[in-house]
Amino acid sequence: MFPPRPGPPPAARPAAEPAKTRLGRLLAERPEARSRIARAVGGLLAVALATVAAIGVLLIWHLRRRAGLIREKLATRCDVSLADWELLDPDARTDDDGDGAESSTPDSR
Repeated sequence: MFPPRPGPPPAARPAAEPAKTRLGRLLAERPEARSRIARAVGGLLAVALATVAAIGVLLIWHLRRRAGLIREKLATRCDVSLADWELLDPDARTDDDGDGAESSTPDSR
């Protein structure tokens, strides 16, 4: 697939650079510690995920509770009944000012 890289043969190449991080140095010195570190990191990730989920549940609970309290404090609903509107023909409507002509203002309709 790829042509070989030019350069010295593999035996003459320098060794990999030492790890710069503390975790890299620890794993280089003690390879058997990798499983313990993996379990510790997995446990921390599980705790972080559980914390985020708990905060989400508490946030939803808080918002629902607050909405209920706000609804209770709002003014009570008034029973409003609209008057029975008669459906009149447009010809049967009377003009409010009594002159028989329809005015262009919306208040007179």
